[in-house]
Amino acid sequence: MQPNRTRWRLLAAWLAVFCGFAAVAHGDFETTDAAFTMQAARALVMRGDSGLRLPEQGATSPAEIAAAAWIHAHEAEGARKDGKIGSNGLAYVWYPVGHLWLLVPFVALGEGLGAMAPGLEAAFRDRIAPGSDDRDLVHRLDFISATPVVTQSVIAVLLPPACLATTTLLLLLLAQRLGAGRADAARTALAIVLATQCFALGREQLSDGPGLTLMVALLLLVVPKPDGAAATGRAFAAGAVAGAAVLLRYQTAFVVLAALLALVLACRRRRDWRGLAAFAAGGLPFAALLLLVNWQRFGDPLVTGYPKADDWFDQPIWSGLPKILLGAGRGILWCSPLLWLALPLAFRRRAVPQQRWLAWTLFLTPVLMFAAARGWQGGQCWSVRYVTPGVVALLALVLPQALPWRRWPRTWLCLCGLGLFANVTSVVAPVRGVLQLAAQAVQAQLDHDVAAGRLDAAAAARVDAADVTGWAPRYSPFVANWRYALQSHVGGFELATGQPNDGSTATIEALFGIAAATPAQGLAPQRFEDRCARHLWWRFWGDLLGVSGLWLVLPVAAFTILFAWFGWRPLLRPSGSSTVG
Repeated sequence: MQPNRTRWRLLAAWLAVFCGFAAVAHGDFETTDAAFTMQAARALVMRGDSGLRLPEQGATSPAEIAAAAWIHAHEAEGARKDGKIGSNGLAYVWYPVGHLWLLVPFVALGEGLGAMAPGLEAAFRDRIAPGSDDRDLVHRLDFISATPVVTQSVIAVLLPPACLATTTLLLLLLAQRLGAGRADAARTALAIVLATQCFALGREQLSDGPGLTLMVALLLLVVPKPDGAAATGRAFAAGAVAGAAVLLRYQTAFVVLAALLALVLACRRRRDWRGLAAFAAGGLPFAALLLLVNWQRFGDPLVTGYPKADDWFDQPIWSGLPKILLGAGRGILWCSPLLWLALPLAFRRRAVPQQRWLAWTLFLTPVLMFAAARGWQGGQCWSVRYVTPGVVALLALVLPQALPWRRWPRTWLCLCGLGLFANVTSVVAPVRGVLQLAAQAVQAQLDHDVAAGRLDAAAAARVDAADVTGWAPRYSPFVANWRYALQSHVGGFELATGQPNDGSTATIEALFGIAAATPAQGLAPQRFEDRCARHLWWRFWGDLLGVSGLWLVLPVAAFTILFAWFGWRPLLRPSGSSTVG
């Protein structure tokens, strides 16, 4: 294939993935973590310091005040949450500093667009909390988590699709490095992105998506070519990517250790250790930067703001492991069914001759680590997001070598179809809204069991609702999300006045078949964006602007089809062993 034509096709392929996920992006942040990180990035843009302030420290934004007060209140109680008070008295979010810095240009863009159209912020405020003053707004979660509304929409619509589109092309190039032809490499990349839990990272606003992009880039740099060469320049780039990846996701340090071992083995084969020195030279500046930021914030270079590991990793592995693998609400074997084929293939050296040990290491490390975590579910996300990098790494190293679609084409198509259905399910309903109703249903069932004498009240008080909804079949999103979508479509969650339509019949009974024991257990989704399909940006903005959302999304959908035709169609065409890069 001609180089110029190849570049244009790769660009079209990137744009197809970007537009496709942009078409189903969120109208605003679905996670509290992202909202806190955006507020810290705004503080950095506006004041040059990411510390969040209270009114007495000069803050005027209700969203910033609420976030800072939340961190201060929990630290005063000795139960740190979402951040830590710095040595200067400001509240610093504990989420990775690399993600915060990544948001800076998007925040600057959003602030600029918002300044050009100030009426959008006013329209959002009037729709969410008409007649409220700033003191009232501090207590309105649906307002403070989504304001400034233009800024958070810029981040939600642009950043996750851009990262996943980049990840897709990196997966394609990695597959080729492992010996796959152009069409097989394209098939590998699309299968991983569309038919596994990786899909959700094209829509979620957490640091997992950008972190995965850098992890795949690191694999591309450290997985050797067939001749085993480990060039010094490539090793330096790998070190820099590894450092940036850790800044984006601190737990990526375990991936870096595995990549470092792969590099050591490559250097040993060549009897040339300059690559190892180059890797260190590329990564050490990032490590120094992290230590410096920690010291400036908290007076200790080893403190990031997160709680100590033993405060969270305190569960037996044998309890969490089956939940991560087979939980009806979160299990990775349901959200990424390609693993049913890839895991057995990863045992066979004939099927996976290269980097098999690396695939297993990258897969098992997060699975075993987070099996010991109380919050194994991962919060407001699809599947167990903490182990998504391991799932992607194993599939990226196994599929292009085993080529299972050639030996078992029907099984392959069936698993891809199941994976696509499973992950498209994440689009039809907001994870946060479903989790709210599921938690209410769990509490209602516990109250019924206690009242009927089937469960002791003390035992019921110890139940973690997130643990139940992530494990029990009754709360499986593969059913609940479609029921939620139906309720949203017919207006079951919202009254004609725009207020939530509370009541057990329209909420937890409709989704889970459990009647509320108290009025609080029958609450409809409380956030504006979690009702009436407003978790999709075009419905969200269509309602705010008073236009049909279809007019907003149709051009994006059309571009998706157009770019896929000119990008992915030729890449998927069989061409022997020819390569793109």
